[in-house]
Amino acid sequence: MDGQVLMNTEELITQNYSSSHKAIDIVGEGHSIDDVVAVSDGIVEVSVNTVNSNNTNARGTASYGNYVKIRHDDGTKSLYAHMEYGSVSVKTGDRVSKGQKIGRMGNTGNAHGIHLHFEIRNSDETRVNPISFFETKEEPTVSETKMEQTDETPVIETAPTVPQNKTESTITNETTKEVPKASPNQTYNSNIISNTADLNSTDYLSNPSYTYGSIVDALKDINIDSSYDYREKIAHINGISDYQGTYNQNVYLLSLLKQGKLKKA
Repeated sequence: MDGQVLMNTEELITQNYSSSHKAIDIVGEGHSIDDVVAVSDGIVEVSVNTVNSNNTNARGTASYGNYVKIRHDDGTKSLYAHMEYGSVSVKTGDRVSKGQKIGRMGNTGNAHGIHLHFEIRNSDETRVNPISFFETKEEPTVSETKMEQTDETPVIETAPTVPQNKTESTITNETTKEVPKASPNQTYNSNIISNTADLNSTDYLSNPSYTYGSIVDALKDINIDSSYDYREKIAHINGISDYQGTYNQNVYLLSLLKQGKLKKA
């Protein structure tokens, strides 16, 4: 199974897969709203189109709001949640094709703003990291992330290298580490502090004990606002002028946070 999940734009990941969030959250490029399409051929197992509100206290399947669950021909399943009320265009039992419109991004169920919550499940309903199952502009390679044997959450040991068409920058601690760039035209702040002894702890955020791959969860872990708006402010202060919540941008911020070098907003 591999295919896009949005109809008209490339996908931007605003929250990665982790042990506490076994899915990825997606918006359109430039944080746009888009129609949602099936990532592969299959049969609709569940279709909900009756939720007309947001409820951040919802739990279980109610937390999905309006959603579609598809069983694909290879046995895997995909789930698309928080869709707009009245936008779901398929019914339980329908046969769908890869790329077929099934609804539109929304803010129903337990959601914080309009986005798509996207899950991939094995045939036994085990939720797995969806990143390798569909095409996305910021899809990591095997060399960019390492997986724990006991969990399917990415563990970022060093910031991943960037594609050759992007400019590289470095963070210097005890050893030099490569840091991804957000875009070919992006210039990160070159005046990054190189010695942790020089850091004023009141001016920087730090979470060195965090071992997973989500900047959102890492900020929540130290009781810091993890909303997109606040991450955008942090990104700007830390040298990212065009923050869009992409994979490389989030990994860059997470790398700084784990080193205690993430400047507060």
